[in-house]
Amino acid sequence: MSALTASDGTESPKKDSTVVDISSFKKFTIPEEKFPDVPKEPYYKRLSKQIFRKKTLYKRLPILRWVKEYKLSYIVPDFIAGLSVGLTLVPQGIAYAIVAGLPPQYGLYASIMGCYVYALLGSTPYLAIGPTALLSISTYSAASVWGPSAAIFLCFMSGIIETLLGIFNLGFLLDFISPTVIDGFTSAAALTISSTQLGSLFGFSVEGEGFFETLIEFFHHIGELKVPDTIMGITSLICLFGMKYIGTIKLTKEGILYTILNKSMWFIGVARNAIIVLVCAGIAAGIGDPDKFRLVGNITAGLPPFSPPPFQILNETTGEVILGFGGLLQETSFSIIIIPIIAILEAVAISKAFAKGKKLDVSQEMIAVGVSNILGSFVSSYPVTGSFSRTAVNANSGVKTPISCAITGTLVVLAVAFLTPYFYYITKSSLAAVIIAAVISMIEYHVVLPMWRTNKVDLVPLFTTFIAGLIVGLELAIIIGAVVHILIMSFGNARPRVSIYVSENPNAVEGEVLSLLDCHFVDQKMQVWLSEKDDANTVVVRPKENLVFPSSDYFVSLVKKRAKNAGTVNTVVLDLTLVSRLDYAGAKMLKSLSDEFTKSDIEVVATNLSREVKKTLTGIRAKNLKIIE
Repeated sequence: MSALTASDGTESPKKDSTVVDISSFKKFTIPEEKFPDVPKEPYYKRLSKQIFRKKTLYKRLPILRWVKEYKLSYIVPDFIAGLSVGLTLVPQGIAYAIVAGLPPQYGLYASIMGCYVYALLGSTPYLAIGPTALLSISTYSAASVWGPSAAIFLCFMSGIIETLLGIFNLGFLLDFISPTVIDGFTSAAALTISSTQLGSLFGFSVEGEGFFETLIEFFHHIGELKVPDTIMGITSLICLFGMKYIGTIKLTKEGILYTILNKSMWFIGVARNAIIVLVCAGIAAGIGDPDKFRLVGNITAGLPPFSPPPFQILNETTGEVILGFGGLLQETSFSIIIIPIIAILEAVAISKAFAKGKKLDVSQEMIAVGVSNILGSFVSSYPVTGSFSRTAVNANSGVKTPISCAITGTLVVLAVAFLTPYFYYITKSSLAAVIIAAVISMIEYHVVLPMWRTNKVDLVPLFTTFIAGLIVGLELAIIIGAVVHILIMSFGNARPRVSIYVSENPNAVEGEVLSLLDCHFVDQKMQVWLSEKDDANTVVVRPKENLVFPSSDYFVSLVKKRAKNAGTVNTVVLDLTLVSRLDYAGAKMLKSLSDEFTKSDIEVVATNLSREVKKTLTGIRAKNLKIIE
C-alpha cells in the first residue's frame, strides 16, 4: 500500500494494508465566505419552477412520452383494440343510460369525451373509460327525479373532486375504504342493477326503489309479461354466457385454419353484446310490428351541443328555474360524495389489475378520470370511469398505447352522428340481457370462503355493506361499511392482545403461565438483572399491539388485575418488543402505572424498546419507570 499524504504535505507512516492511521490528518474546513447566504426564493416561484418543468409536463401529459416511441407496428393492434372496445361500448352505453334513468342517447354522449381525454392524459394503455354499471346506478337517484340536467351536473362536480384529489395526491384517503367493503358494495350493486332489469327482460315495466321493493313489484306484475320479449330476453342471456365462454376457447393445433378459428371465436366473445343487440333488432325490424316487442324507440340523432353544464334545473315549458344551484347541490350532495369515490376506486383498481407489475401513477389516473368528467359535462355526459369488462377486451386485443381510446371515441361519434335512426328497433329485452350478463360477474361470492379461512372478522364489514346496500340503498351502504370497518379496527386498538407471565406463583393467574427462565422473549440482560434480585416475584407483561389512547384504561386495569391475582409482586416487567408505536396517551398511561406501583413498593421495568418508543418514554419523564437496554 502506498504512503498517504496528510493535508500539511507530510507523509503518513506505512501501516498494515487493512488499517489506515488517520490520527495525523488535519481537519478540513470550508471557509464560510466561499458560500455566502443565498436569499430564499418566494414559495410561489419555487412552486412555479416545480410545475413548469419538463419532467412535470411529461408526467401530466403522458402522450408526450409515448408518442415519441410510437411505432408503425402499433397501428394495427391499437386499431383492433379500439374497434373491439367500441363494439362493446355502443350497446353497453345505451343499456347503462337506461339503468341511470336517462334517455338512451345519454349513454352514447357519455362514451365520447372520456375516450379522447384519456388518450391524452391516461398513464396506461389498457384502461377503457366510459359509462359503467356502478356509476349508472349511483346516478339514478338524481337523474330519475331531476332529469338529465342533474346527471350532467353530477358529472361536472364529481370531475372537479376527482381532479383535485389527484392534483393534491389525496388518493390515500380512499385507503380507509377497505376491499371487503368494496366487495360487499359491488355485490349489492350487481343484485340491485339486475333486479331493475328483470321487468324489461320479461317485457313489462317495474317501478321500485331499492332491491327488495323492485323485486316485490316484479312478482306483483309478473302476470303482465310478454311472451315474445321473455323468449328473446332469456335466449339472449343464455347466448351471451355461451358466447363469452366461446371467446375463451383456444385451439392448440397449428395451421391457418386453426388460427382463423381462434380469431373468430375471440371476436365472437369480444363483440357478443353488439352481435346480440343487432340480431335481436334485426328480428324485431323483420317482424315489422312495433307492438310485438318493447323497443328503445326514437333516439335523438346527432352529436350533443358543446355547452357549459347546467347549474340549475329549468322548466322545459316555461323556462322558469325549478331548482337553483344551492338546491341542486343539496339534492345531489350524497351522490357528489359517493360517485367520485366509486369512480376512482374502479379506475385505480382496474388499472392496477392490468398494469402487469409496472408502476402505476395513481394521481395521474385520478386526474385523467376527473378531467374526463369535467370536459364530458360540456357534451351532456353523465359520470364515467374505467370499465373492467371493456378494459379486459382492450388488453386481450393486444393494445399498445392509449390511442386506442381515441379510436373507440371516434367509432361512438360515428354511431351517434349517423346510426341513431337505426337504433329504433333495439329491443329492451336484449339490452336487459346485456346488462344482467355484464353485472352478474360483479357478485363477489368467491371471497367469502378465503375470508372465513383467514380472518372471519372481515366478513362483518362485507355482509354489513352487502345487506345495507340491499335495504337502505347503495349510497349509504358504502359509508356504513367503511364506518363499521373503522370501528372494528379501532376496537383492536382499544383492546390490545396482552400476554402476561408470572414467576414463582404459577397458579395465581389465569391463562398461559411459564417460569421466568422459560420466557424466550425476556432477553439475557433482563434475566441477569432479575437474577440479582433474590426476592423477585415477577410479572412479565408483553403487549402484542401498539399502545395508543383508546387502549390506555383497558391496559392499566388488565395489568393491575393480573398483578393483584399474582399475590406478592416485587417487579413488573414491561416487554415492549412488539410495540412499534406509543403515543402521548400511552406513554402517560405507563408513567401513571409505574408511579402507582412504586407507591406499593413494586418496581416497574421496561425492556426491548424501539428507538421511537424510547424517545416517547424519555420525553414523558417517567422517573419511576426503569429502562433496561
